[in-house]
Amino acid sequence: MSMLSSYIHYLIHPFESHELLKSSDSQGLRHLSLSESLGLSWIFVVINGAMRILLINFVVLLYINLSNSESITSTIFQIDDGFLGFYFIILSTILDVVFYPLFMLFFVQLWEFILRIFGYFLSIEDTDQRVRNVMSVAMSSQILTVIPIFGGIAQKFASLILIFAGVKKQFNASTALTLCILSFPALVSLGLLSLFVFLYILSLS
Repeated sequence: MSMLSSYIHYLIHPFESHELLKSSDSQGLRHLSLSESLGLSWIFVVINGAMRILLINFVVLLYINLSNSESITSTIFQIDDGFLGFYFIILSTILDVVFYPLFMLFFVQLWEFILRIFGYFLSIEDTDQRVRNVMSVAMSSQILTVIPIFGGIAQKFASLILIFAGVKKQFNASTALTLCILSFPALVSLGLLSLFVFLYILSLS
């Protein structure tokens, strides 16, 4: 399979993909590295960003036509309160696209750290390669960002499913243990938040 075909296969058949990645016979499924998955996912992020900007421009032009402005061109480039929200959305979209690799690298490093901890306690061999397989497959969820409106929500939900499939297959974990691993970041964040709140209350007393 080509890189893109394997990438799409990761999303559609995550459990089967991990089984093939673990076996000696991958049946043509390409073993994508983290950098290859990151590059492919960035392409879909760029497509999503372009679609969002086009949609915003369409809304702006529609608003101008409905408001019967004197000149479309002059109004588009006139910075007033009515368009500040649109400019902010466009700027945030561009920043999302530009800094996506950095955000994703941080996300990957975080999950690599978590999975290595559990891999150590589970006495899993070749933990690094298994972790890379999990994250490479998980990044295929970015394909869903090209779906208008609901793409972002679908991508986040699919990302959790793909990580679940990866942990379950690559680490041979039970469903309960896999759910515990997935909830570990949230539990740690909740614990730190509770600690900060407790310390803040103590400082007021």
